[in-house]
Amino acid sequence: MHTLKTTASSSLALAEGSYIYSIAASSPGSFAAISSDDSLRMFDAAGLNHVSVVAANTHEGVTSLKSYDVGQQLLATGGRDGKVKLWDLRKGKNAAVVVAMETWMSDHPGSANFINIYNTTITDEDDALVQVINHGSVHHAGFLTERTIYALSHDEVFSIHPATDPDEQTQEPDPVQFGDLRQPLGCEYIAQLCIGSQGPYVAAGSTSDRRLDLVPLVSNPSWHFDQENLWRLPGGHGEEIVRSVYLDEQSQSVFTCGEDGFVRAWKPDDDKMEMEESSTKTPRPKAKKGRDKGRFNPY
Repeated sequence: MHTLKTTASSSLALAEGSYIYSIAASSPGSFAAISSDDSLRMFDAAGLNHVSVVAANTHEGVTSLKSYDVGQQLLATGGRDGKVKLWDLRKGKNAAVVVAMETWMSDHPGSANFINIYNTTITDEDDALVQVINHGSVHHAGFLTERTIYALSHDEVFSIHPATDPDEQTQEPDPVQFGDLRQPLGCEYIAQLCIGSQGPYVAAGSTSDRRLDLVPLVSNPSWHFDQENLWRLPGGHGEEIVRSVYLDEQSQSVFTCGEDGFVRAWKPDDDKMEMEESSTKTPRPKAKKGRDKGRFNPY
């Protein structure tokens, strides 16, 4: 087990009692956040400051936020009003908005307990649907790889499914059913699955123990959780639930937000890492100066 420590914390100038639902990269060195007041805000990653309000009312009940194109500073939001909006952050507070009515992102959890996978190059909606996965009350869903789909329910049931190809007649492998993750991972809830350059991690939280764990999900020799190499965020968001986790490879940091109304930045606890490495590793030739200093395995 490895440990991260808090390096910064901010309420993003939100009113007391607000929830922060999700954070996403908005441009190099900056992040965006949506919250329970339906606002879309930007802030600086270095110190969680320089907060600006892009839009005070994004949706009638904003629910989701995704980076559409970080290089072009484009964000996508979705809400209970059945709309998807595309925001051009280069225009500041006058951010141009493209609105898609009654449209859902292709990997967005289905309202009828189904995950629908579409071929977006096909214009006909009926022909574009290539796969349907029934996973109960879907909380999160997405792609682990180009041919692998994950599903997480509101009651913490997790599964991994092969992506099917209607043009191929080969027999696809059976889904991997993990069941309820709370007992095997020793947690009370699953915030989300996040993917870094080193692979996917499940963010497993406990409000009673005040912690959040990033547990590696590995595929070799078969899909399983590597709990011996988890990363722990002690304190988490106190007794409140963590809603979103972002692995930032640029700053080698983890960013979290939660129902306490705060965004927090985390970095590896270098002192503890050095103690762990010195006690577990055998001597070896000295590496090049600066190599792997305080390395952060989620990347």
